[in-house]
Amino acid sequence: MKKSLLAFAILSAFAATASAQSSVTIYGSIDAGVRNQTNVDAAGNSKLSMGSNGTYNSNRLGFKGIEDLGSGMNAHFVLESGFNTATGSYDTPTTAFNRSAFVGVTGDFGNLDLGRQYSLAFKIIGTYEPFNYKFPAITSPVAGVALFYPATFSGGGATRFNNDAQYTAVFGGLRTSIEYALGEVAGDTNRNAVKAISVGYTTGPFNVGGLYMNTDIAGLKNKYWTLGGAYSLNGFRVSAGYVKEKQETVVNIDAEQKSYWGGVSYVVTPQIELTGAYYVTDAHTFVSPAAGVVDSKRKNLVIAGTYALSKRTNLYLEADNKKITGPLFQLGTKTSQTGISTGITHLF
Repeated sequence: MKKSLLAFAILSAFAATASAQSSVTIYGSIDAGVRNQTNVDAAGNSKLSMGSNGTYNSNRLGFKGIEDLGSGMNAHFVLESGFNTATGSYDTPTTAFNRSAFVGVTGDFGNLDLGRQYSLAFKIIGTYEPFNYKFPAITSPVAGVALFYPATFSGGGATRFNNDAQYTAVFGGLRTSIEYALGEVAGDTNRNAVKAISVGYTTGPFNVGGLYMNTDIAGLKNKYWTLGGAYSLNGFRVSAGYVKEKQETVVNIDAEQKSYWGGVSYVVTPQIELTGAYYVTDAHTFVSPAAGVVDSKRKNLVIAGTYALSKRTNLYLEADNKKITGPLFQLGTKTSQTGISTGITHLF
């Protein structure tokens, strides 16, 4: 009897230790809202729609795990998919974990992650993006997504990269990262590959960051860099950023886009937060060998408020106005768009 009790105690202690050393968490967000937008086509029609992929937060379901390896090291993974609340389907039906699918290890040497993951450009801009990537379909493509990266490139523009290796080292308030996403083209290690380096620094209420990224998109060079910063204190946050991207074209004429923005947010009460931001994008895009490069411009004013029903559930109300010119943004002769969104978002 005593031996049985001793064995049970040893097994229980071992199980408890194993449980403490590793864990898997299920997490996600679900968002549903209604949006009305004017001048959605060349005829000037308005459209009332429901943001089935998420208006305030992008809908997602994820699994993340971590295992303590001892001596300050851990192994970890993230698997995350996006979904549509209207149909229950994946964002991309042929890809189960379209948002993230990577594994990595962390230790005194830093952090190394391998797989499909958010790009360094997306991560560093997120530290000085006024809405912290809320309302992504409304503020995009000004912040976070390289304008000239095609949507099919490496599985989703420049927001995420497939076959991506990222290494990060932290020295006090200084954070440095390098990135190499393989193009996987036989005989050419540069084609469709991405190389980037980012640096961020935080001290007290201030943070600044910057990145340089270059790649070869189907044999054409792309160079991308960004710089920005934010100040946060007592519920108040002000942020600003700048992005410049240059893309070679088939006729040796460089296309270029410049984006800059600034924004302010304020936590009025524990339940109420207000945010406003102004985004500008100047784009010089290649149309055809005959037409060459043409100019387009978008000025986007976005104002929003959230009301917290709990720590996990928010109501939101948003209004935006865009001044648009040029073929990249303009629809027919219409030079402005106005949108209003409202809905509810829940984190779990």
